[in-house]
Formats: sequence, structure tokens, C-alpha cells
Amino acid sequence: MSSLLRAWYVFLALGLATFVATAFIGRAPTTLSATIALPHQVAYRVGVNLREALAAMTDRRDLRTENAALRDALAAERESARELELQVARLQEVLAIRDAQSPGVVTTAPVVGGSTGELVDRLILGAGRDAPLELGMPVTVPEGLVGIITDVTGERGVVRTILDPESRVGVTVRGKGGQGVAIGDVASGVRIVRFIEGAPVELGDVVETSSYGGLFPRGVRVGTVIAIDPRDPNELRRSFLVEPAADLSTLLEVALITPP
Repeated sequence: MSSLLRAWYVFLALGLATFVATAFIGRAPTTLSATIALPHQVAYRVGVNLREALAAMTDRRDLRTENAALRDALAAERESARELELQVARLQEVLAIRDAQSPGVVTTAPVVGGSTGELVDRLILGAGRDAPLELGMPVTVPEGLVGIITDVTGERGVVRTILDPESRVGVTVRGKGGQGVAIGDVASGVRIVRFIEGAPVELGDVVETSSYGGLFPRGVRVGTVIAIDPRDPNELRRSFLVEPAADLSTLLEVALITPP
């Protein structure tokens, strides 16, 4: 090969090298930038999505906490409103008893227990000496007489009801007079014995407390006459049955009166 031909090949090789270098070197920055930018953008979007997800989780947690706090506050408000409602009901009951039975009402007490069965002869009150309860206090509700306090501790009081066979309540017939004693009867409720009539006793007559015996204020309703025993021609006194005015088996709260 002549030197002229070798020179031509060298010149051609240099020309191709220059062309290739120029083509790739001119485009390299763009290709390299794109190659580097793609992973960076992916990482950036992943980070943004993670931050947004964490923020959403935090917001939901805060919302649940806030909702729980609101529910607790609402429950507390409802409980306060119910307690206020019960206080108003107790006050209304006390006022009703003062107007209809005796101005000596001093307090109320919840019924927390008592005897079981059809005839309730004992009630347990959820209040004691601190209420204050004391022996001999008449116990009543707006419907009528319940009984009398026979035992008191620091936190409890025991009521002997008018259904107890040991109960003794001086009574009269409203609007007719007369005088007798109401005794608890385990078989039939309340029996009025040794009653001296002021006027003939009839079914449906209202029986109320009298001053006889000095244990109860006058005029407290005891019950209604439901049966009258046949009269003995040789007996001046009568006896008859009375249905108690108050349903002692369903009492939730009672009022207490200062002893006469």
C-alpha cells in the first residue's frame, strides 16, 4: 500500500471518530440528565405520598380522639341533666306532700331494698342518720302513708310499713269521722279494727290518719275501704279492710316527716 493510500485511511478514520464523538458528546448531557432525573422524581413522589398518608392518619386519629371526647362530654351532660330532673321531681314530691299531708317533710330517701312477696312489710332506705333520719319518723309518698322508721344506722334506715302485722296506725274516715286502728294483715293488706263509727262506713270511703296514738300527723291518706265485716249486734265497734293508697312494692323514693 502506498503512503498516499495509508494517509487517506488515517484521514477517514479521524473523520469518523470526530463524527461519532461529536454526535454522542453533544447529546450526552441531555441523556444523562434524563437518566438521573427519573429516579429522583420517583423518590420525590414517594416521599410526598408518604407525608400525605401520615398526615391523613394523624388527622383521622385526632378526629377519633375528638369524637371520643365529645361523646364523653355529651354523656356527662346527659347524666347531669338526668340528675337535675330527678332533683326537680324530688322537690315537687316534697312540695306536694307538704301541701296535702304535712308541712313537716324534712328529706327524701331512696328505697334500696325490702321484703319480697305480695305484701311488703319492710323497706330499706339508702340514707341514715346523716340524712338526717331518726326513729319514729313517719314515711310517706304523695299517694299516701308508707310506714314508720324503726331502725337507723349511719347509712341505712328500716321502715316498718303499714302492711306489717306489728304496725299500728290511728285512723279515721275522711268526711265521716270515727276512730279506729289500722293493723297490717298478711292475708289481705290493712285491716281496721276497733273502729267506732261517726257515720256508717261504706265501700270506697277514704281512710286517713288521725291523732290517735300520736305517731302520725293527721290527714295522711292510708287507703280505700274495699270490704266491710258483718256487724255483730252486740258489738259497737266495726272492722273492715282497706286497700293501701300507695303500692309499696314499686316505691323508688320516699319522703320523711318530722315525728309529731
